This record gives sequence, structure tokens and C-alpha cells, in this order.
Amino acid sequence: MDLDDIDISELSFSEQFYLKCISRGNNVRKSLEVMTQNPMEYNTSLLMKIINDNKDTEYGQKYDFANIKSIEDYQSKVPITDYDSYENYIYRMSENGEKNLLTSYEVIHYAKSSGTMGSSKRIPITDLNQEINLKYNYYYLFNLFAEKVGLDWIKYPFLNLTELSISKLPSGDTYGSISGKLMEGFGDNISEFTTSPTETLIPKVGTNIRYIHVRFALINPDISFTVTSFVSLFLESLRYIKRNWKLLVNDIEKGTIDESIKMPREVRESLLGKIEPMPERAEELRKIFEEGFDEPIVPKIWPKMLLLIGCGSGGFKNYLKKIKEFTGPDFNFALIGLTASEGIFSLFTELNNLDAVLIPDSMFYEFLPLDAGGDFGKTVTLDKLEEGKEYEVITTNLSGFYRYRMKDVVRCIGRYNNTPMIEFLYRLDQCLCLAGEKVNEENLRAAAYKTEKDFGFDLIDFSVYADSNSSPMKYVYLMEVEDLPEGVTKESIQEKLNENFCATDSVLRNKIEKSIIGKTELHFLQPETYLFYKELMVAKGNSPAQVKPPRILTDEQDISFFNVLIEDELNQTGGLDMEEIILNSNIDNLDTLLLKIEEFTEDKGITTKSQLQLELIIEELFVNICNYAYEIDGEIKIQYGLLEDPLRIIINFIDEGVEFNPLNMEAPDLTLKSDQREIGGLGLTIVRKNADNMSYKYVNNHNCLTIEKIF
Repeated sequence: MDLDDIDISELSFSEQFYLKCISRGNNVRKSLEVMTQNPMEYNTSLLMKIINDNKDTEYGQKYDFANIKSIEDYQSKVPITDYDSYENYIYRMSENGEKNLLTSYEVIHYAKSSGTMGSSKRIPITDLNQEINLKYNYYYLFNLFAEKVGLDWIKYPFLNLTELSISKLPSGDTYGSISGKLMEGFGDNISEFTTSPTETLIPKVGTNIRYIHVRFALINPDISFTVTSFVSLFLESLRYIKRNWKLLVNDIEKGTIDESIKMPREVRESLLGKIEPMPERAEELRKIFEEGFDEPIVPKIWPKMLLLIGCGSGGFKNYLKKIKEFTGPDFNFALIGLTASEGIFSLFTELNNLDAVLIPDSMFYEFLPLDAGGDFGKTVTLDKLEEGKEYEVITTNLSGFYRYRMKDVVRCIGRYNNTPMIEFLYRLDQCLCLAGEKVNEENLRAAAYKTEKDFGFDLIDFSVYADSNSSPMKYVYLMEVEDLPEGVTKESIQEKLNENFCATDSVLRNKIEKSIIGKTELHFLQPETYLFYKELMVAKGNSPAQVKPPRILTDEQDISFFNVLIEDELNQTGGLDMEEIILNSNIDNLDTLLLKIEEFTEDKGITTKSQLQLELIIEELFVNICNYAYEIDGEIKIQYGLLEDPLRIIINFIDEGVEFNPLNMEAPDLTLKSDQREIGGLGLTIVRKNADNMSYKYVNNHNCLTIEKIF
């Protein structure tokens, strides 16, 4: 790859930036090869530099850094710490602007860490941190990409699913995401790099960012790669396109933003000033989407897109296979290793490889074996890691954190040259326990994804909590799923889930077999529950790019939130023994349907009035579908079942007709005279009045309207 023949002065700002990264990446890769041959030499040297450079700080004087001459000295003088150990220092730094407290290095930014538990943290980012970020997040990565696919991609924009989200602290320092701080340095040139407008980079509360990202990405067929914090966000965007392509294509064709898309008025006006009707691109996209999503769709929409950059380790590995269904086999992943606001721990050694090697010059590493029983006197350095063994990570970084407990658990999976490679497993502060066993996220993921594979459905996401109030106590899975195979019941999935869950831990299995802990319980969640959760977290001030699905629920408010969105009774298999009839969409079939329902409810003690109200509801909805769902005849599937306490019937009307949500129809103004009212709407008004609950969803190109009538 020869860059010498390229006249950089003739290139755009973005092209010049990429070429500089690619050129510098050569040296970074060579340096990494040298360091990984003898990692302890470089890691020890880094520790001694940090200690010497910071011996005159307030923290360095407190722990006698000046007299630390070895790793053993360091471990004997400096205690194990957590964020609380630094909170007072960071307050003085970020509020009052005090310097030389934790670090002598220049603090240029404070990273807003989502902190999986508790409130957001302020993690100091120094100029040396920034150098490490540039080396491994830009130079190294783009050099690898260019070596694999060439240089043509530098001419095109990328899809950015991160955000700037930068604010100011009382000290005058910036506060927000690290990626935002790096992107801020591009200034007005940022528009050369990304298809997403500034309204997504610095989003206002109440803005549907997903729509804006994909709306502006779809109009540009020349996108070269995608950048995201977690790979799940890219999958989320692709699923959004699949569900909403008709709306998106219509807006692209007309140069509009559908009124159903939520955003502040000023944001809408600003975006409308940046778009124009694009009927040719809209028609191109319409033809692509009408062919369906059975074949990879990304190469058809964006033929030049060849790479996704983001975190795909740990709990995000399962998303990669799902993304491949949209992208096809030739797509590349740059899968970021263990990375946090505190620094970059590990790095992939090649594209499309999850294996990540520790970076010797990023921070000083210590590891506490999990079998050490919390005895920090048994911490080991990176050269002592054993393949297959699990450890808690302890770091001394370039930001002023010393022997800092990350509370991340990793496993040594081998070596690259002579340097350990690690994989992230779970966080120590995210475990569940009912009767002495310890269930971590790795156990939960293994059981959930094995069950998904066993039945072949699409697991959007899941959460789990420990129900200690039931008798016996039990673990409860909450799953949002799509594409449940025909005939698969919730009960069969629950049974297999319990079996797979037990297989993850012998202690857990023993306690469930002895009924000390009850069998695992499963509930299905309503469609888009996790997107709704994310929107709520963003409304509370969290960064959209940092909100992860909450796999382990310990907070009562979170448990209540998800329990409210359980949809067992409305689900096709949700524990309710549903009868089913499929009829042609012909009004002549109404009598057949009414007779079936009458026979089903016979001898149930239902009053004549309630029976007539039910018939009225069924008649109105069936006739509406017959008249409006299909241009020609189609099928209507009707599912129905009874529930006790109180006695009530659940009826699902399912059709493949034109997408239509009757709940969005405004009720007619009955205060007007009949000749002044618009035609229509009265029937649905009567249905609403006589049904006790109504819900609608559009799933897999099916209208699904559910009615509940209490007798």
C-alpha cells in the first residue's frame, strides 16, 4: 500500500485525515508487534513513568510515590481503589479547577461514564489518554482496513451512530463521551465525514434519533462504513428500516418528515431545511425493499459499505450473526476489545476476529484470580495470566487512577506473541443470588441464546431478575422476541430455558432440582420494549450511544417497568390455550365466525347483554378488515381464548393487509349534527366503548389487533 504517490494537497479535509491515520498506523502496528514480544518490559516501564511523573501530586505524596522503585514497592504502598476513592479529588478538579491532585498530566476532558450501576461518573481524560485513543481507535484501525480493502472508501462518508453530547463543567472543562471529544476536533469539517446531521450528534430531548440517522443514511448510496459504540445499535437501525421502510421511502420521495416522528418543532424545521424531494432514490429503495429482506439488504442499499466499527465482545457477540443476515458474508467487523472511559485495555489483532490482545503501553495491569476469594494480596501481573482462567481487572491508567478496580471479569484465552489475549465475561457488581449460588451475566446470556437457537426464534433482547418473594424463590426471564415458529408455545420455551439455565452452573442446577429454587419463569415483552426503555433513559439525560439493554434487574423501578410491559396474555403462545380459525376476507363468513365464538362461550355464564356486546365488537372489526385490508380477497386469522379472575375473552384479529392502526383514528365529534360530521369512525367508537382493552401491533407484515372483553 504505497501512499507516496498521492498528492494530499488536492484532497478534501476528510481524505487527508484518513490518509494521515493510515500512514501513522504502519508505525503503530510495528510498535505493537515489538511490545507484544516482551510485554512486561513495556508495561513495567509505563508504571514507573506514571509513578515518577506523578510523585509530586497530592495523591503521589500521600502514598510516597517518590520512593517506589518496583512493582512490589507499588503494591505494598498503594491501596486497591474504586471510584469512591477519587470522588472528592474529581469534585475539586472538575468543579473548582484544581490541578496536580491525581495527575500531573493535562486533563483535557471528563468522560461521562454511564456507570452500569448508579449515577454517571466523571472520568478524567488526559492528553496522554487522547494519544492512546488516536493510536488505536484511528491510526491502527484505518491502517488495517485500508490494507484489506484498499483506499477507495476514504472518498465517501460514514454512518455515525455515536454522538458528540458535550457540555461544560464549572471548571470550564468539557464533559461527555470520549468519541464526542475526538469528533469535536473536526469542527465544521464534521459534515464531510458523516451522513448524520448535527441534530443527531447533539440531540435534543424528545428527538427520534433512529429515524434521523437512517433517513439521512438511506438517501446516500455511497456510505463506506458505520461507526457505533455497541454493534447492537447498528442492528437496531437495520431493524428499524425493515419495520418502517414504507414511511421512510415516502418521506424521501416527498422531502418530508412524517408527522408521527417525534421531535421538537425547531428540530423538525431545521431538518426540513436540509432535505428535498428525491423521487429517483425513493423509487430505487422501494424496489429494493419490495423484494423483501430474505437476502442481505445492506449491499443493495449501500454497495460500498464494507465495515462496522464497534464493541462486539461479551454480551454483544450474539448480535454479530444477526447483523450478518442483513449484510451478507463479505462484510467486515472491527470489533473493539475491552474499552471503557478509563482507557483501552485490549485490541483486536485483525478484522473479523473477536480475539483481543492486551495493549502494553495503554495502562499498567494487575489481575485478581476469581478463585483468590477476594484476597488482593494474590494479584498477578499480565505475564502470570493462565489460559482458561478468570480474573478481575485492576488498572493503573494515564488519568490518575491507581490500582483501580474495574469490576470487570475477563478470561485469558491465549497469547498473541507473548502477550495475553482476553475476553470480557461480565461485571462483578452485576450478579444475582437467591440461595448462595452466584448467577452472572455470562450464565444468563448462555441460557437465553441457547434457547433462541434451540427454537429458531429471534431474541431481540432480554432481562432477568431474582424473585425472592415467590415460594419457592425463582429467577424470572423477560424476553422480547420476534418470529416465533408456528406451534411453539411459551411453556415449551420456558421448559427448555430452565434446562439451559441449569446447564450453566452445577450449584444452580442442584438447588433447582431440590426445589430450593423454583423452575425458571419466562414472560414475553411487548414489541419495542427495549427501544422504549432506551428512549426513557435518554429523556433522563443518558447518552443514546451508551444505553445498554439492562440484562440484570435489581432496581425495583426497573423490574416494575418491565413487568408492566409483559404481554403474555396477548401473545400467540403466552400461556393461554387459544382456539384459532382462518377465514377468507369475505363478509359472508361473518356468520361462521360468530357461531364459532358463540359455541366457545356457551355454558360460561355470560349474560345476554355481554354476549350481544361481544358480537357487536366482532362484527364491526371483521367487516372493517373485509372492506379495507385487501385490494382483493385475503385471509383473516382469528385467535380466541378465555381467562379467569375475572372471566374474560381475548381475541386476536390478524391479517396481512395494508398496515392500519385503528387506535390512531380520532373519534368523531358527536356534538356536531350528523350532516356536519365526517363519515366513518362511529363503529370503532362503539367497539372502544364496549371492549375493556384494545391493543395493536404491526409485526412481520401482519396487522395484529387484540380485544379483551370482561364478562
